[in-house]
Amino acid sequence: MSVEFGECWSLVNLYNITDGDNWFDNSNWGTANVDSWYGVTAVGIPPANVWFLNLSSNNLNGIIPNNLGELSQLIILNLSDNDLYSYIPPEFGNLSELEILVLGDNHLDGQVPNSLANLSKLEVLQLQNNQLTGTIMNTVTGMGALTDLWVDNNKFIEAIPESIGLLQSLEYFSAMNVGFYGRIPTGITSLEKLEHLFLNNNELTGKMPGCMGQMAALKQIDLSHNQLSGRLPESMGELSEFNFITLNHNDFFGPIPDSWGQMTLLQGFYLNNNRLTGMVPLGFGDMSLMNQFYLSGNDMTGGVIPDDILSWYQQIPNKDISPQGFTDEIFYADFDGVCSL
Repeated sequence: MSVEFGECWSLVNLYNITDGDNWFDNSNWGTANVDSWYGVTAVGIPPANVWFLNLSSNNLNGIIPNNLGELSQLIILNLSDNDLYSYIPPEFGNLSELEILVLGDNHLDGQVPNSLANLSKLEVLQLQNNQLTGTIMNTVTGMGALTDLWVDNNKFIEAIPESIGLLQSLEYFSAMNVGFYGRIPTGITSLEKLEHLFLNNNELTGKMPGCMGQMAALKQIDLSHNQLSGRLPESMGELSEFNFITLNHNDFFGPIPDSWGQMTLLQGFYLNNNRLTGMVPLGFGDMSLMNQFYLSGNDMTGGVIPDDILSWYQQIPNKDISPQGFTDEIFYADFDGVCSL
């Protein structure tokens, strides 16, 4: 099947620039039937348009050519897990039909082009494990269709903007070790479809938003290895689908809220290395699925686990509640007022 001349030339250019002769699979590239080229799917009455280009894990080595931005009907572009370097072409902002853009696990650097904000149909953006710099959040917060955002292990330096609340379709947000700093904005609590939130190993400070409990779809959260402080939000006890929480290596203080005993689907609980006090709420005894439970390195004196639920704790296969430190602080002024849902 033949395709539009400009699109065919874009593919040939990609092959030449990324050492196509040494790809792991270059089946049929160079033949007359472009739709038979490995990783290429063309659709339509000839001359057709390229809809899907998937060359992940295929030993591409080189830069991404700018003229890939001429694949005007492209829906999926996956060039992940290769040896691509240099910048993301600003011309990608011309791919108005693009729904999935996967460029993770390469060596891309430079800033994420602002032109990507034009991708109004984009649902999945994966840029993890590169060396990207500058900022990204203000570029993506206008992508109303975005469901999955993966940007882990890059070198951004920015605060998470309040405008993150505009991503109303977002279900998965992973930004581990990217250089985020400052407070977690309250706008994040308006993401009613968000199921997974991973922001560990950054430089986040301040308290968790008090209204986390209104994020009804939330199932897993990892905010470990930051500089967060304050009391744990009472409202999180309302998260009936919640199954994994990782808040270790921060500076949270005060008791574990009694309301957290309502999260009966919890399987993983990592709150070690904070400044928590008191004892584990009795409601935790109803968490029959608990598999990993870590509270060591806090200021919880006494038994930590009440006698009434000691048998529950003993059956957890992976656990550690000691050693505990000692705190001479007896009062924490950390009242936020009523949470309006």
